[in-house]
Amino acid sequence: MLNPKKNVIDHEKDIVVQEKGQFIEILGDTTSSKQLIVAILMSVVVSLGGYKLGQYIFPKIASPQMVNSYSLLLGIAGTVIVLFLNAVLFKPKRILVEDEISNSTMEDVFKDLQLDIDEELRLIDADPITKRELNELGVLANFENMKRVNKK
Repeated sequence: MLNPKKNVIDHEKDIVVQEKGQFIEILGDTTSSKQLIVAILMSVVVSLGGYKLGQYIFPKIASPQMVNSYSLLLGIAGTVIVLFLNAVLFKPKRILVEDEISNSTMEDVFKDLQLDIDEELRLIDADPITKRELNELGVLANFENMKRVNKK
């Protein structure tokens, strides 16, 4: 768990390191536990409230066989509204730091992940779509430069 109020800046790496506190990791993403609980409760209350409201309103204006369907649609509409409300209320807590990729940083990543540059380039060459995308992003040139440097 991480606490958003206790941020420490690591000037060497120019990133923000968050100390332990009130964040949790769920489905591979980091979120505030309090905000997660509030968002879930809001979604459940509005969804069930919309369904129950539909059960009360629709018998007066719709045919009996359609009451459950309309009520379910009202509950789903409430869920979609709460989805947008949660997105506005609870902004992401991530701090993304973009850094220029150089051969040395790529080499460090490959070493850390124990990847083989020749194998990676072979896989890239085998997939023309991936090769085109990496070329458009300028990353393929870094791979090829790294291979040349490693062979020297």
